[in-house]
Amino acid sequence: MAGKKVTDTSVRAKAQQMREAQEKAERRTRSIIIAVVTVIVIAVIATVGVIISQQISAKNEAQNANPSDYLGDYASGQPIRYSHLGIGQVDDSLPTVTEYFDYSCHHCANLEVLIGKDLLAGADNGEYNIEFQPVKTVGMEYANVATSASLIVAQRDPEHWGAFHQGLMAYFAAQYKAGNGTVIQNATNSWEQVKTIASQVGVSSDVVSSLPVNVATDYLTTATDTWSNANFTNRESKGTPEFIKDHTDKLTLSGSDSASIMASLRSGLGL
Repeated sequence: MAGKKVTDTSVRAKAQQMREAQEKAERRTRSIIIAVVTVIVIAVIATVGVIISQQISAKNEAQNANPSDYLGDYASGQPIRYSHLGIGQVDDSLPTVTEYFDYSCHHCANLEVLIGKDLLAGADNGEYNIEFQPVKTVGMEYANVATSASLIVAQRDPEHWGAFHQGLMAYFAAQYKAGNGTVIQNATNSWEQVKTIASQVGVSSDVVSSLPVNVATDYLTTATDTWSNANFTNRESKGTPEFIKDHTDKLTLSGSDSASIMASLRSGLGL
């Protein structure tokens, strides 16, 4: 019996040693896991911090952009010129129609949705030149952002400007019709949406990422003052959209569809 007790004691001691060794190993494993998880969490937090910092930096840069760095030849309030020769060029042998509009004017947006493609097509076909002149008549936040982006795309990615301009107007028309001001009355939301529209119509990613929130305030002030003080023939009142022939005569458009409205435009231009 005495021998058995010794054996039992030895077995218990051995089992205790094994349990202690197992517990020590488990503690070591837990410590390693905790250390690894801690390192991963710190790395994730650091990465998120860098991303957030970059996003804040990009947003601050976009909000505090210097107009002279972006607008180039448009800084003095010049219109976007469009003809069969391309963006920024006109054919002096053709009549010129200047469209004064506000990117947050629902009448302008609705008309663009109706005749926009046909208006550009006429210029592409060499019938006339168009000057697209943004001005401020309504002045929602969306207009500042859209005007800024439109002027920049016209310079940096002119191939996609027409589709971009139409996309900007179509979006505003839809939001206004729906009575939804969440985006169009908020500068940051407008900025994000304008970049989305630019991407959707194919504007290069480099240009999209460079778009500022607003560099058009002074531009719109200058353009609007010039437009308001102009003495156009047949002008009985001021408002947008307004179409002017050869910088002198106000055109009266009529009709309920694109074909009839474009016919009245061509008639006014003497075509």
